[in-house]
Amino acid sequence: MAGASELILSIKNVSKSFPGVKALDNVSMDIRRGVVHGIVGENGAGKSTLMKILSGVYSKDSGTVEFDGRIVERTTPIDALRMGLSIIYQEFSLVNTMTVGENIFLGRFREVGGMKKTHQKARKLLDSIGSMIDTNSYISELSTSEKQMVEITKALSFDSKLIIMDEPSSSLTDDELKRLGSIIRELKSRGISIIYISHKLDEIFEYCDMITVMRDGHVIDTKPASQLTRSDMIAMMVGRTIESEYPERPHCVGERLLEVKHLNSKKLHNISFVLNRGEILGLVGLVGAGRTEIVRAIYGADYIRNKEIVIDGKSVRIAGPLDGKANGIGFVPEDRKQQGLALPFSVEQNISMANLSDIRKGVFLSPSLERKMALREIDELHIKTPSPDTAVETLSGGNQQKCIIGRWLETKPRILILDEPTRGIDVGAKYEIYMLMKKAVEAGSSIILISSELPEVLNMSNRVLTIAGGRITGEFDPEKASAQEIMNMAIG
Repeated sequence: MAGASELILSIKNVSKSFPGVKALDNVSMDIRRGVVHGIVGENGAGKSTLMKILSGVYSKDSGTVEFDGRIVERTTPIDALRMGLSIIYQEFSLVNTMTVGENIFLGRFREVGGMKKTHQKARKLLDSIGSMIDTNSYISELSTSEKQMVEITKALSFDSKLIIMDEPSSSLTDDELKRLGSIIRELKSRGISIIYISHKLDEIFEYCDMITVMRDGHVIDTKPASQLTRSDMIAMMVGRTIESEYPERPHCVGERLLEVKHLNSKKLHNISFVLNRGEILGLVGLVGAGRTEIVRAIYGADYIRNKEIVIDGKSVRIAGPLDGKANGIGFVPEDRKQQGLALPFSVEQNISMANLSDIRKGVFLSPSLERKMALREIDELHIKTPSPDTAVETLSGGNQQKCIIGRWLETKPRILILDEPTRGIDVGAKYEIYMLMKKAVEAGSSIILISSELPEVLNMSNRVLTIAGGRITGEFDPEKASAQEIMNMAIG
């Protein structure tokens, strides 16, 4: 047991309830100084609730929190920052219309000594983590990884003793991830503690010294990373053993269903390919390669004049999303919160919104049919929600994703496009989504899968296309090709 002087944070018997849900139940955890402490668990395990209590967003119902030797009763986000506890969320809290320097010292220009000193001090902090970002650049001009560097620098500007990183790698390329790893090691060498929350277990094992597993609002166990295996961790997270992280690859490929011909835009160059019935077609490429642009054009989310779409041997016109849906295409977008969900609306409304014609009685919507549809998907997809009337924004990321997938499964799509369907989702929910994919293609649908996780594409796809610079650079059988071969073509 670590001595009191070694602890930066001590959590004892913390509980928190929301209407219909006990999010945390007597949670206890110790975080040592200068240690990277991983927290893993399924979506809904209580990780985010605990972090929001620590950062002052939520108040706890009971229990004690001691930070840097001091009992913390009630706090606000700014209080947490000033006492040295920072959190970096998946969704960055940066102002796009302001500069890097202004964001780092937002609201503190006077105490820093004016705008000139703001930029000088920001430059010094950025240099300390090896970042060359111009302090005069606007946030809107930065890449995802650069924005993350700004968030880390902002945390350092408060002399943070503990930095919480919530899914920090969800949108990073491999090179950007390596840079993040270097920064984590640098912060650790300075004696700064890090709580690292991620569904990517490889990262947990690579970066973390200690690991806490949570499930259903409880702490299951805390152990040194060296004493845990991947299978042990998964079993603790989901409460059961998963023999494999992927189901058996579906093999039900039939005749040609979709043909994309000569898709051209400023970013895409003569994109042509086919999708067969009952096939999962994986698209692999680096961030910015053009994968998302391809599928958005097919669905009609982005209108591109220079294209030909053939479905079941007939040329179809797709000028917008309604045309896409009318032709049997469903689309689960990359950004579920901004593009996939109506966050203030209920689970029921989010599931039914693509299927209003199916729940009409005359000119009016039928509440009973809408409720029946929602309950069917909640049951079949194991969506964890207190009720169909619960606001979808209160659900975990995995359950939100299931709502979007359930919405499109209700349309019985011929073609289902999945853009990063498991981003930010725990291993148990991932497996459930993989099973849904398998079930969909066995029922006759075809899937186009985009994922930045190469093992996911290789294990779930029947065929893989590599995309680089807006062009198709290769076609592979994932059962025969190596990951290295595929990535070499994806790099271009």
